[in-house]
Parts: sequence; structure tokens; C-alpha cells
Amino acid sequence: QDRFARKVWSQWSHFLWRRAYELEVDVEGLERLRELNARYPIVFLPSHKANLDGFVMASVMYDHGFPGSHVLGGINMSFFPLGAIGRRVGVIWIRRSFGGNELYKFALRRYLAHLASQRLNLEWYIEGGRSRTGKLLPPKMGLLNYLAQGVEEAEVEEVLMAPVSIVYDRLNEVVEMTAEARGAKKRPEGIGWLVRYAGSQKGRLGRIQVNFGEPVPLRAALDAAPAGDDAARRLALSKAAFEVCARINRATPVTTISLVTLALLGVDGWAVTAAHAQRVIEPLRRYVRQRELPGSETLAELETDAGTRETLETLVEHGVVERFDEGSEPVYRIGPDRELAAAFYRNVVIHWFVNRAIVELSLVAAAETAPDEDAMTDALEEAFALRDLLKFEFFFAEKQEFRDELRAEVALIDPAWREKGGAGLQQLGGALADSGGLMADRILRSFLEAYYVVADRLAAHGGDAIDRDAFVRECLGVAQQYHLQRRIVSGEAVSAELFKTGLKLAANRGLLDAGGPEVKAGRAELARELHEVLRRLEILASWDRTHRLRRVGVT
Repeated sequence: QDRFARKVWSQWSHFLWRRAYELEVDVEGLERLRELNARYPIVFLPSHKANLDGFVMASVMYDHGFPGSHVLGGINMSFFPLGAIGRRVGVIWIRRSFGGNELYKFALRRYLAHLASQRLNLEWYIEGGRSRTGKLLPPKMGLLNYLAQGVEEAEVEEVLMAPVSIVYDRLNEVVEMTAEARGAKKRPEGIGWLVRYAGSQKGRLGRIQVNFGEPVPLRAALDAAPAGDDAARRLALSKAAFEVCARINRATPVTTISLVTLALLGVDGWAVTAAHAQRVIEPLRRYVRQRELPGSETLAELETDAGTRETLETLVEHGVVERFDEGSEPVYRIGPDRELAAAFYRNVVIHWFVNRAIVELSLVAAAETAPDEDAMTDALEEAFALRDLLKFEFFFAEKQEFRDELRAEVALIDPAWREKGGAGLQQLGGALADSGGLMADRILRSFLEAYYVVADRLAAHGGDAIDRDAFVRECLGVAQQYHLQRRIVSGEAVSAELFKTGLKLAANRGLLDAGGPEVKAGRAELARELHEVLRRLEILASWDRTHRLRRVGVT
């Protein structure tokens, strides 16, 4: 590394983000890591939402006097001048794919081990590429596997994996990324791209918040597996990676933009006044405050019509929300071609609301099938079935902890619910509405409808084999048709990213390969299962619609 090059890189990084953003850094968390870094090397593993992420991290490390990290970056970004300067500030440009090259793997593994043994810090994105949905993606295990193998071979004492959450109030590149989620081709990087990207980073885009979670010890996780048991070792490494992701989520704050988009995505495409929007947002804000989620102290501006209007106008300025002001007063809505962009901001914090959504669906199932003393047992069984259905989309806690989290959610709805032994559907709807609940429709519908499209098309193929890329294109077309016919409600469900996750679910159930009657029946059963969950979701949606209209004064 070269000091002068690092200074130039830092100045360039500041130039990219400082014209549009204010940077807020979790200094306390960074200082904890500094103390640990005196003894152990640290692997910084940030979330990846924007091309700015690497430059933001470079600024944070430089400004707070941290030694330069060795950053593993895709070779597609090594064009002039980034490539030449990057190498002098510790960027290691690696191939995007090297699955069959054993020599390349060996060299990379030994190099990572060498850096760790010298107590030098590393950095890469645990998700691999940028998230096109705004939600944290499952960890890519390749680099972590190479590091783990190298650390064991070199007998490095310990390496700490530091979760890093990077959250932007607004992002100019959201529209481009969401277009890619609907099948648009990604623009190739190059000097022209860099100039255009730098020119676009200006305006009033709010804050960048960088927060650090508690680090996860890599060597301790590996040593917990029995010696010589490769399968147990792989499982231990996978659990450690998922724990990093869970801690990134726990370090991610709720923002005003994320809460407003969450609220507006749940009003059936209606246009609302600022006052109506504030009343729709209020139960969600109250829920965030009740759980004392990170960022809850910054949401005071949404307590008033004026503060809500200011946030709505910001979203109008950035093309996420439409404003119609030729009537008696301005009204706002998320346009039908901007649902994915709005969902990107909502999905940054969606993990905070998933358990609540699962509880709602589970209580509906229990109230329908067992309105007696076994209701809570049935609700718990349904919750675990939903957890299995959504396990490729969200990071869930281990079973006992998940069970405790569900009970805490039920207690927020009604502390005496368990003693009551459940309730009928009508009573349940009132309890959920009064508690500020009724989140399942706006949180889970897009994922469940996308999975339903996948299952529906798989069933249409009978037991035949499928080509994944062609199948995703088929799903995009059919989902758009179903949306126009209102067979699915959410425009967000028309997403290649969600279809790919639906295919993971189907593969996990052995439904992708060609087969006989069993495969055909399994595909049909998955479609039926999802149809049933969507039916229950519609019950919740109808309650939400009724109570929402009452809140805004419509009967």
C-alpha cells in the first residue's frame, strides 16, 4: 500500500458521496473493533446496496485512523484509473468466477491466509453483488471458505468477522437496479460509466448511516466442529456466515423513508393526503417505538402532517411517489411503475417486521382451524411452516429463539392471548388492528405471490425438466399477465430476483429435476400450499383495508 495513493483514494471517495450525503458513523462500535484489532485481524463484511459502499468504507477507515483494509473487489471494476490506484491502496482485484481453476483457488487461499497471519485487515461484501431488492441477500460462501481453509492451514490464532450495515436515506441508482430485477441488462462498467456515476452523486439525498455489529470469531466457529468432520465444519462456517448477516440486520436502523414506503405500499395503490398518510404511518411508528428498534428515536418528524408531507415531497423529488395537486389538496401515491423502487427502501428494514407478519398469518390459521385451547399450538406449527417457506428469503433465529420471538410478538398484540386460548376471526382482527399490527399483507405478499407464480408454472410443466434462465423469463411474462388480470395483487411480485428465490425453495423440495408422478404431484402441492397462504393473507388484507379506512375517516 502507498500512503499518498491512499490519501488520493480517500479524497476521491469523499468527492463521490459528500456532495449528496451526510455521513453518520457508529464511532462506539468502531472503537470496540479498534481495541480487538490490536490482537486479531478483522474481516469487515458490509451490506451491499450501492456502488458507493466501497468508497464510503474507505472514507470511514481513513477518517478514523484505521489501517487500510485489503479489499477484495471484482475485476470488472479494475478499469483505469480505479484499477491502478486501487492496487496501491490494497484492493485485490479478483476474477468474478474461477470455479474450475484449482491453481487460482490455491493461490487465493494462501494469500488470504498470509494477510491474516500478518494481522492485516480484509474487506469484502458477504452478499457478493449488490442487492437489487434492498433486502440483505444470503451470504456467498466462496471467499469465506478460502479464508477459513487458509487460516487453518497457517494456524492463525483467530480472525474476527465484523458485520457492517450501510444504509442510505435515498439512492439515485435504485431505479436502475429495480429495472434489472425485471430483466433489464446491467450496464458494463468503464471510465464512461465512472464519469456518469460521479456526476449523478449530487443533490439532497440525506444521510449515509454506517453501523457495526458485534464481530463473529471465525476460528472459534470452526473449532466447534469435530476434527476431521468436513460436513460439520461446512455447517459451522455456514452458521457463522448467517450469524454475521443476522447481526448486520440487527445493526440496521429504521429510517423515515423506509417507514413511509412501508406504509404507502399497503394502501392498495390509493392516493392519500399528507394527513391520511400520517394516520396510516402512525401504527407502524408506534410499533417501532414499542420495540425500541434502532432508529426509532429519529422518527419524530412523522408524528405531524407537516413532517410527513416533507418526507412525501422528498420521495416525489426522487420519482418514487407521484403527487397530484390539481384538486382541492395534494394527494400522493406510489405509481404502478415505481413499486419496486419503493419496495427497495422498505426492504432495507423489512427484517424487523417479518416475525410480526408470520404471527398474524399463524393466528388466522389457528382461529380458522382450532378456536379452542389448542389454538396457540396450532399457531406455532403454522409459524414454523411459514418459516420453512420463507427460509431462503429471510434470516431466522434458531428454533427456540424463534419461538421466543413469536411469543414476544403475540404479547405485543395481547399479553393475555395465551391464557385466552385464542379467539374467533372477528375478535382476532380487532386485536391485531388495535395493536398496530396488520402488517402481513404489506410485508409478505410480494414474496408469496412471486413464489406462487413459480409453483404455478412448475405445475404447468408437469414433471418435465426446466431451463432456469428460460423459466425465469417465462415467469416474468406470466406474472405480468396475472398482475394485469388481478390474479396477483402486488406489482413487486413481477421480479426475477424473487423468482430465483422461489426456484431455490422448489429445488430444496426436489421439484426442479425431471421426474415422474411424485415430482408432478409435489409441484402441484406447492402451488396449493401457497394458494392457501395467500387466501389467509387476503383475510388480513380485508381487515387492514377496513381499519385503515376508518383511520382516515372513510366508512
